[in-house]
Amino acid sequence: MINDFKKKAEQRVQDLNEIGVVIDAWDDIFSDFDPRALSERTVSGDFIDELKKRYKETPAGNFIITIHVPFSLKNEESERMVVNRLRKHFRYKFLQKKKVIAIIRIRGIVFVIVGICSLSFLTLATYFKFLSELTLQISSIILMPLGWFGIWEGLSKLVDTSPVVIRDEKLFEKLSKATYHFNYIDSVNK
Repeated sequence: MINDFKKKAEQRVQDLNEIGVVIDAWDDIFSDFDPRALSERTVSGDFIDELKKRYKETPAGNFIITIHVPFSLKNEESERMVVNRLRKHFRYKFLQKKKVIAIIRIRGIVFVIVGICSLSFLTLATYFKFLSELTLQISSIILMPLGWFGIWEGLSKLVDTSPVVIRDEKLFEKLSKATYHFNYIDSVNK
């Protein structure tokens, strides 16, 4: 009874940590539209979409991707090439997403700075009266909304960066660090 419970619990943990994908040929992992050699092709969008669909967050932060392949394709060199290409591709995508997040946050900082400068200029111009009354009124029509918009929009970019971009960044980071296994199956068992 206890052993059954333990086995079910271990299987549940394994299910949470593992993503299984079945392919018929190595070409299923790489783009059909890329005419280069298999070792240089880009990773297939369909393959990435399938991994995204099956992606599950794990408590440990790592997961296993098991690629089920026909036994006729068994080749250690191909396995190494596939794993290296996948890690390289996902690392590249991770760094791209990280760069996008950094750009969004830098834009947020620029917005906040422009907003603060606009409001500060308006406050100083009002206090020290170095502008005529008409110029001050016209400036306030432009600078007041610009200042508040810059501050709030900038803070929004800093605090609430796009959840889709952050989720993709985490996904690609995990895919670049994932453990890849190959499970060879007989074509008869399909």
